[in-house]
Amino acid sequence: MASPTEGRRRSDAARSGRTRERILQAAVDSLIEDGYAATSIGAIQSRSGVSRGALLHQYPNKAHLLVDAVRHLSDQQVDEVLAYSEPAAAEDWMTVLWHSFATPLFGAVLELWVAARTDADLRGALLRHQRDLHGSIRESITRNLEGPLPENFDSVFEMTLTYFRGLALTTILSTNHRDRLLDDWRATMRSVFSSP
Repeated sequence: MASPTEGRRRSDAARSGRTRERILQAAVDSLIEDGYAATSIGAIQSRSGVSRGALLHQYPNKAHLLVDAVRHLSDQQVDEVLAYSEPAAAEDWMTVLWHSFATPLFGAVLELWVAARTDADLRGALLRHQRDLHGSIRESITRNLEGPLPENFDSVFEMTLTYFRGLALTTILSTNHRDRLLDDWRATMRSVFSSP
């Protein structure tokens, strides 16, 4: 049986974890809705509903907070992809993958990528978590594909990630050609997978 001191410690740790989650979700929401420049400590504190002292106790500055927000965002992206579908064919996994770029979370990622151009700590955190995210997405897709993976699957997967990232970026300005370009990419990938 836990002592009263151990019980208090667990309770404090649970409360601290809940506070941290509120702060991180507020940071992600602010990135999505307001952009990186407007995602200040004050804006996150207001959005999260925690006191300034509680926020600064968890995160002494914006850089520390956003590095942890990258992890939180990556976890959310993985959860969304896993919950979206169970792919079974080549074109289905591309639909699942596209979904990860067609959600508001991609807007938050994009904001962080632009900021990471001049922030080495943020760039390092993004690289680590993007690697983990891609690995998790690849694993969930390949687990559900029927038959053996084509030899060129990893190249096709990376090319598709790059293509979808660019397509998601261009759809910020216009969605006019998005569906046609997605269909063209699926057709191209079908021919790549079916070639000897």
